[in-house]
Amino acid sequence: MKSISSKAAFWIVAWVLAISFWSSMAPSIVFPVYASQWHLSRSITTGIFATFPIVLILVLVLLGNISDYIGRRNTLITGLIFLLNGALAFALASNMYWLFAGRVLQGVGAGLTLGLGAAALVEFNPTSNKKLPGSVNTITQAVGMFLATIIGAALIKYAPWPLHLNYWVLSSLVFISIILSFFLPQNKTLESARKSGWKPQGVKVPRGLWGLYVLAALAAGTGMAMGAVFTSLGAQIARDVVGTKDILVIGTVLSISYLLIAVSATIAGRLGPVTSIRAGMVSIILTMVLLVTASELHSFVIFVISSILGGLAAGFSIAGGIGIAAINSPPQYRVQFLSAVLLVCYLFQGASAYGGGVASTAYGFSNAIWSLAVIVGFVALITLLLATKNRKETEPAPAAPNTTG
Repeated sequence: MKSISSKAAFWIVAWVLAISFWSSMAPSIVFPVYASQWHLSRSITTGIFATFPIVLILVLVLLGNISDYIGRRNTLITGLIFLLNGALAFALASNMYWLFAGRVLQGVGAGLTLGLGAAALVEFNPTSNKKLPGSVNTITQAVGMFLATIIGAALIKYAPWPLHLNYWVLSSLVFISIILSFFLPQNKTLESARKSGWKPQGVKVPRGLWGLYVLAALAAGTGMAMGAVFTSLGAQIARDVVGTKDILVIGTVLSISYLLIAVSATIAGRLGPVTSIRAGMVSIILTMVLLVTASELHSFVIFVISSILGGLAAGFSIAGGIGIAAINSPPQYRVQFLSAVLLVCYLFQGASAYGGGVASTAYGFSNAIWSLAVIVGFVALITLLLATKNRKETEPAPAAPNTTG
């Protein structure tokens, strides 16, 4: 197959990442419909949501280095095949067990594509701007979540088969992504990998980069945890606490928030990663204050403001965290190092999503929102203090570092 340019490969990978994030986000806008039609509790719906990051974490730990053995392109295509099967499981779902199965398949697929995709953006970067891959990675997340939410909400309200049509559309897009991925260059597997044979070595942090790793993981992870509050509970917060039941209105508000992630990620591309992290942490703290206020006052206006600020906050924090990791990751450990950052991100996301669901079932939405706001705000404050002490935007990545897993 004819080789394509680095620029074309870069944007194909960006497309694949956007579709991967769309896959991860697609069920969240439908959760209130599942809950209503199938009589599911909040703990069940958030449990379905949290299954995704749990499986993704396991894949990162066990298979984070698999692309060194079977190649980048083959790994990306394999991940997309799992995402396709996950979308089909949702498209055919008739009960909650199908939903759990779909989330497992999506978790495996995203685990194979997201860490590798972030590294591939660095490798295919067609410019000399080292900040570009981190910003584009965050923008793809925003675009994927935006499209999943706004298209999903529109299909639920206006199209037939509200529980299924969304996933047939997604299945088609994932299939197109598989075709596009066949045009990507296939990297050569590492000589050492061929000689030793495959063994699980999922994530690695090069010695000397632990300080930057902690900052990157906390920054991106806190942004993901805050985002999980909106993605797992946002639609139900708007319905049950604020009082809005129009699914398209809810989807529009949430999708605007996700679109603003792209705006702040674009701005973050012009700033240093540490500066972006600082801006993100301050914004997250303010967002949590506004979200609690919206819940207490049952104010849809304040909820909208918190969603907007939350989108900007997530863009700055995730772009800053991924950016500082991408810039400083040694080439031979890039996938595993970025996977190590993503592992913390999805651990935070899963804990926030499922913890919020359990707390809302046991203690009510208002108390759950208070608890999540305090926890996420506290972690954001710690991360802000770490970022304030870190005066270096980047450090040169060692050429051949010793590693600890």
